[in-house]
Amino acid sequence: MTKTTPMMEVTRQYGHTVYTICAFGSPESAYTYEDRLLNLIQHEADKMDRSKETNSNVTTNNNQN
Repeated sequence: MTKTTPMMEVTRQYGHTVYTICAFGSPESAYTYEDRLLNLIQHEADKMDRSKETNSNVTTNNNQN
């Protein structure tokens, strides 16, 4: 098993817990770390929007009955 080196590593401590986040990627990739991060944020925002639309439709359908 080969060990790869992360492109980026972030360590944060909250209370007595230490969190370490490692980001891995190919140096030959066309996408930068910033591109990937923005894509993740957009994906999560889209999921939240879809969730709100679904809840809104359920409420509207219940009110019509």
